[in-house]
Amino acid sequence: MSINKLAVNCARYLTIKLQKSDSYPEEILVYGLELIFIGIIGFLAVIAGGFLVGAPAETVVALFAASLLRLPGGGKHLSSPFKCIVFTVLIFSTMGFICLLLSLSFLNKVYILYIVISSGFFSLLISILYTPVINPEKPIKSPVLRHKLHLMAIFVSIIVPLILLFMLRRWPSLSFSGAVGLTWQSLMILLARIINLREVKTCSSA
Repeated sequence: MSINKLAVNCARYLTIKLQKSDSYPEEILVYGLELIFIGIIGFLAVIAGGFLVGAPAETVVALFAASLLRLPGGGKHLSSPFKCIVFTVLIFSTMGFICLLLSLSFLNKVYILYIVISSGFFSLLISILYTPVINPEKPIKSPVLRHKLHLMAIFVSIIVPLILLFMLRRWPSLSFSGAVGLTWQSLMILLARIINLREVKTCSSA
């Protein structure tokens, strides 16, 4: 059974239990349940990938830092949930493994400190300039909502590095992986912005 079918069946069951006859609430439930199911499956898959490479904590922290910025900041979407999950597992498990390896080998706390601070300034700059990245397929029409997402992205870019600095003394590898995850998502926002601008220019020239 696909994620969409599972979400539809659950939404229909909930709609009947809630005694809603119109289709609009059911569509909202389907969309929300799909996001929840994909999120749960993706999170479990990332944890499994982290265990496979021997760096589950680093993998999860990198994913968590990136996700906190992605929620308000936006980014590009792959063509299917399955591709998104596979890509996420590969990227963040690799990220967690490399961060653990480097932090145990030659990256001491001073270097990680510079990396965390740099990631904070970079994500803050990207958040100020480009968030939220608008998905052409699902545009955010409300200027109030866009402003709130913009402020949330800036807040994340400030608070996450502060948390990572607090973690640095006791868990340097986790602090490092969180900084790398935050930088990764900042780059994804920048990439999405560039792609959107190119698509607009292409449509205008056509």
